[in-house]
Amino acid sequence: MRSKRTFDTLILEGGSLRCAFTAGVLDTFAVVGYDRFQQYYAVSAGTMALTSFLSGQRKHFIDVACHMVEDGEFIRFSSAFKEEGMMNLAHLFDHVRRNRPLDIAAAAAAAQGKEVRMVTTDFDTGKPLYLKPDADNWLRIMWASSTLPMVTRGRIKVEDRWMFDGGIADALPLQAALDRGSRNILVIRTRPSGVHIEKGWMDTFATYWYRDNPAIVALYNDGHTTYNETVDRLASGGEGRAQWTEIAPLTPLRSDGYRVNAGYLLQDYHHGMASALDWLDSAQ
Repeated sequence: MRSKRTFDTLILEGGSLRCAFTAGVLDTFAVVGYDRFQQYYAVSAGTMALTSFLSGQRKHFIDVACHMVEDGEFIRFSSAFKEEGMMNLAHLFDHVRRNRPLDIAAAAAAAQGKEVRMVTTDFDTGKPLYLKPDADNWLRIMWASSTLPMVTRGRIKVEDRWMFDGGIADALPLQAALDRGSRNILVIRTRPSGVHIEKGWMDTFATYWYRDNPAIVALYNDGHTTYNETVDRLASGGEGRAQWTEIAPLTPLRSDGYRVNAGYLLQDYHHGMASALDWLDSAQ
């Protein structure tokens, strides 16, 4: 049950707890030994799913995610306007450190000779940053790629630069991969293929929150348009010598939102596993 087609690049869309689907795909790849990629691009929570995959820690993401949504400390709507936001990433990373540590050394070793890029957004310029983690800064970059105003802690400093969630500047880094020479790309989505998004209330609030930073305001005003353009581009399947394909949920995921329980996460995780098996069986 192995894909006959060779892919040089893997792109992981973010999406917070929706990445339970991503974890299901990657854990299935791990079981069958499918890892032919030379370049990896991960956004937001996709960075944690990728780290678990590279480190060989199957089921790490889903086990941690299920614990977080059930412990009562990770998601708190009353904390939206406090420092940590609705989702307490500090609590998440403390739990991982104490109870389910990621084997960063193993992940970094697996990345040797390959390109691993985690996407963040530069707080001052609004530009996407494609950071190459090493064993010393891996966790810090993961944290930066996943942090959002109100939702989580607003920004994180990495190498003397303030950064936040990479999904704001480049949620689907297809062009970044093409610019670095990718020609056969697999994209693991956390929304069904072809589904567009609209500007939400949180985007509108963020334009007020960051009203003194025109670059950030522009991202929140126009981000949904940029995202939708890439969604349409992905549907084409390729351009010129470059080709790509998607593994995407068939229907919207149960874990899309903030009122999520472990049962929803496990449904999406198993959806990812089934989607990966179907893809491996059919891809040529």
